[in-house]
Amino acid sequence: MGELNMYRQLGVKPNFTQIGKKYGLHRQTVAKYWNQGEEIEDHRRDKESAFDGFRDVIEQKAVIPGVTKKAIHEFLLDRYPEAGLPKYGSFTKYCRSRGIECADAPEPEAHPRFETPPGRQLQFDWKENLELVDVNGEVFEFNVFSAVLGYSRAHRFVYSRTRTEDDLLACLLATFVRFGGIPEEAITDNMSAIVTFSGGKRVKSERAWRFAREAGFELKLCRRQTPQTKGKDESANRFVNRLKAYDHDFEGEQGIIDAIARIEARSNAEPNETTGLPPAVLFMKEKELLRPIGNLRMLQEMIGGVDDQVVPPTMLVRAAGRQWSVPRSCIGKKVNVVTMPSGQVRVTLDGEEVAVHDAASASGPIVYAEDHYVEAMEGKSWFADADIREAARANLELLDQLGGD
Repeated sequence: MGELNMYRQLGVKPNFTQIGKKYGLHRQTVAKYWNQGEEIEDHRRDKESAFDGFRDVIEQKAVIPGVTKKAIHEFLLDRYPEAGLPKYGSFTKYCRSRGIECADAPEPEAHPRFETPPGRQLQFDWKENLELVDVNGEVFEFNVFSAVLGYSRAHRFVYSRTRTEDDLLACLLATFVRFGGIPEEAITDNMSAIVTFSGGKRVKSERAWRFAREAGFELKLCRRQTPQTKGKDESANRFVNRLKAYDHDFEGEQGIIDAIARIEARSNAEPNETTGLPPAVLFMKEKELLRPIGNLRMLQEMIGGVDDQVVPPTMLVRAAGRQWSVPRSCIGKKVNVVTMPSGQVRVTLDGEEVAVHDAASASGPIVYAEDHYVEAMEGKSWFADADIREAARANLELLDQLGGD
């Protein structure tokens, strides 16, 4: 029933000025509807929303299994920064008014709140077996190392192709370098990278626990679904689910890495549901209570062989008798090259990992990552009218053949 008809049934004359303000009409117009026994046509919802221009994108993302409205909103802010889109609350109202619902997600597990003082605890885990398809139809299977400081909820997300012990220790060290210190303890579950089972007994990796002792933190294994365990890191993994919105909307492995970095930055900048403050704010207090890293070189050497090199214009560094590529932005800068026992080659610049290569999956004496080679070819006049990525792949095949018979 319309508003004017309600007044008619009650036998009460309405305030035409007040109703006019409500519907964006002049009081005389409202009086005309009243006197003619008509009802007001409410056109307020006919007003175009800022999200209407992206409705097709929103509906496409909403059908992705597991994707959330938050993930879609973050994706829109990232992809269309010039649009000046409203905040998340307006987005949820828009979706409700347009009947847009996200695909069903798995029922979440319960994780009771358990607080820790600043500097005490880091929780970490893997977000395993993720899969995304880029704009060229190429399928990428990968993992994300996820860590969160217990007090501030400061997050750290690291892309990783595999989940070996080499990967885990490298990600932990990269996390400590990013945070600028080490907590008293780091807890996780019985991940295969550091624990194996033999005869029904749990066998801990001596290498991982020795690394923890030298770094100055206690490595703990938690029991599943207990308040003291890693509920905060499970919560942090919800941020990683925002990656689902990037399916078919990135190019190459670097595109995934860039998306993860943006998600990490946003998750540290937005208010936490429990604390009411952005993790970045509370981290300023927690950072003061983290333990100093100490001998970084020694910790790197515990992970693998270490070498410092200045990157030449070829964008190649040397390790394990071969040459490995790094991003173009590293040219002329000193990088840290770590050769892992598994054959991985990990390169960092100012404490941030910039390249990871796996000797087992590479051939030839010169190994370029495709994204690095594309970077090197961009701007070359002889590729101006060609598909640079296809040309890069053709040249990389020729380089691979250098190591053949």
